[in-house]
Order: sequence, then C-alpha cells, then structure tokens
Amino acid sequence: MNSLPRINAVYWITLIAASVFGTNTGDYVSDELGIGHLSGLPWLALLLGAILIAERVLRPALPLLFWLAIITVRTAATNIGDAFHDFHLGFAVSLPVVSLAFVLAVAAYRWLGGGVADNGAAKVDWAYWLCMMMAGAWGTIMGDFTSFGLTSPPLFPAMATVWLSGLLALVFIGGGRGRLVGGWYYWLAVGMVRAAGTAAGDALAHALEGPDHSLLPALGISGGVFLLLVLGFYGRRAAGNIVQPPR
Repeated sequence: MNSLPRINAVYWITLIAASVFGTNTGDYVSDELGIGHLSGLPWLALLLGAILIAERVLRPALPLLFWLAIITVRTAATNIGDAFHDFHLGFAVSLPVVSLAFVLAVAAYRWLGGGVADNGAAKVDWAYWLCMMMAGAWGTIMGDFTSFGLTSPPLFPAMATVWLSGLLALVFIGGGRGRLVGGWYYWLAVGMVRAAGTAAGDALAHALEGPDHSLLPALGISGGVFLLLVLGFYGRRAAGNIVQPPR
C-alpha cells in the first residue's frame, strides 16, 4: 500500500472504533441482509481486492482506503467467528482452534519479515491481512465468550465491554518501550482491541435495536464515529499520522 497509518495513539483509537463498527457491519451483513456467515465471504474477498487495487492505482494515495480494507476484513472476521455457531461448535472448540490459527498467522507474518519499520509503518502484505483476519475472528469469539460463556449467570455485552476494556487498558499500559509497535505484543493488542470492540458493538446494538431489532441505529452511530475519526486523524492536515510503507 502507498499510504499507511503511523502506529501511534491515533492509530489505536481509530482501530478501536473500526472494531466496534466492524462488529455491527458483520452482524448486519449476515443477519439483516440474510447472506449468512459464510456465504458473504467471497463477496467480501472481492471487495477487499477491489480496495487494494484502487489503493495502488489512485493518486494521490488515500489513507481512507487502508481503513476501508480494515473494516472489510473485520466484517469478514466477525462472520468467521460467528460461523462456529452454525455448526453447533461451542467455545470449547472455537476458541482453541482460532487461537492456534491466530498464533500461526502471526508466526508466518514474522517469519516473512513482517513488523513495524523505524518510521512507524507496518509491513502490509498478504500475511498482514491474514493476521488481521485471525485477530478479528479471535476477538469475535473472545468477546462472545466473555459476554455469554465466562460466568454463570452471563455478563452480557455491556458488562463484558467493561471487563475487556479494563484488560485492554492493561495491555496498553504494559506496551511501553516500543512493545506496541512491533512483534507479538502488537498482535496481542490488536486481538484485545477486537475482543473489546465485539462486546462494545453488541452492547450498542442491543441498546439501540428497538422493537424491530434493527441494527441500523447502531450501524449509523458506530460508522459515523469511525468515519469522523478517520477524516479527522488522517485528513489533509494530519500528515504526521501518515507514513510511507517500508520497502
């Protein structure tokens, strides 16, 4: 990609908003559009391909396209995580399986030279997007597990958001001395962002669904916040948050 976000506080704030929005888009695609959890994945893959091609072709480079790719991957990851329910596979199966897949994806990314360069930009290649996909799927399952499977009676999404946000805060606090800008710790933080975002997105949807159980109110709010953050943080006057990719 020709334009990437610098891995800084602004990046993490935007990624959190993207995680909440991506939870709502994933549920909207599978449930309200009636596409299902797996049937929509080929279409999302085509959309991701179109975004990545557009990012290479268009000049000047548009940072918004990176974040559109993030949302597309997060949408697909939400449905991958939720698809285990379609096959009646509980958290005892889904969480270990996806955890292993996540670890293997990160190992592959690092083995291929992935990481964050000195200018603060991550190496973005197919392995990076695979890691983002697995982080999103893991976060979806972990968010749901915290909401409904961790305690009896269940915490439900609102309280799970509090719990997971607290854990995420601890991850950020422990991310000093460069831990958050490279290596395994970076991907741990991404996974926790996805988990907290899953619970927060579900809590928002439940709070706003109304008698018709529509996801549109939550989708509008989470999407609006995400768009405002992207435009504010990565607009023309925010060059300090945008860097060229490492070569």
